[in-house]
Amino acid sequence: MNWHTVYDLSTADAHEYIGFVLFGAGMLVLAGGFLWRARRRGERSPTAKVVAGFGVLVAVLGYGVNTWDQNRLATHLAAGEVQTVEGAVFAHARWREDITDSRRDSTRRYRHWERVVVGGVTFIWPPGAQQPGFTNAQTPPLDLHDGQWLRITWVEDVADEASQRRIVKLETGDPPAGYAAPAAGGFGVPTAVLPGAPYPSVLK
Repeated sequence: MNWHTVYDLSTADAHEYIGFVLFGAGMLVLAGGFLWRARRRGERSPTAKVVAGFGVLVAVLGYGVNTWDQNRLATHLAAGEVQTVEGAVFAHARWREDITDSRRDSTRRYRHWERVVVGGVTFIWPPGAQQPGFTNAQTPPLDLHDGQWLRITWVEDVADEASQRRIVKLETGDPPAGYAAPAAGGFGVPTAVLPGAPYPSVLK
C-alpha cells in the first residue's frame, strides 16, 4: 500500500511556537508603556509588573514547554517507543464542550474537540491547537471522515486516555484490495452526549 504522510512530528518545526514569544514581547512593550507613564507622573505602576509577569509566563510556558514536549515526543519516535494502528476511520466527530463559568462569563465559552476511532483505538484532540502532535492544525486541515484509511503512530502519555494519545505521525492510504466500506449509516451516529468523551459535551 502507498502511504501519504500528512503529519510527521520528526519534521515539524518548533518555530511554530514563536507566536508565544511574540505575544510575550508585546506584553513587555505594553508594560513598558505603563511604566513610562507612571514615572512621568512620579508614581509606581503595579499594572506594569502584572503585565510584564504575564508576558514572561506566556513566553516561557508557550514556547519553552511546547519545545520540550516536542523534543520528548521526537525522542520516543526516533527510538521506536511508539504504537501504530491502521484501518478505516470509524465514528469521526467534532463537537464542542461548554466551559462557561456563569459566575464570571458574560457570554458562553466553548472548547472544541475532534475524534476518530481506528482499529478499535480512540483518538481525541483539540482541533487546530498549537501543541506538539497532530491536532489537524495544518492548512488546509485534513478532511477526516468515516471510511477513510489511516495509519496512526502515537505515544501513549496516559494509559487508556483517548485525549492523551499523542499522534506523532499520521498517514493516509488506499483501502486494501477487497475492502468494502460499510453503508453510510453503518458507522453509527454519535449521540448528543458523546460516550467516552473527556468531558460532558455536545455535537456542533
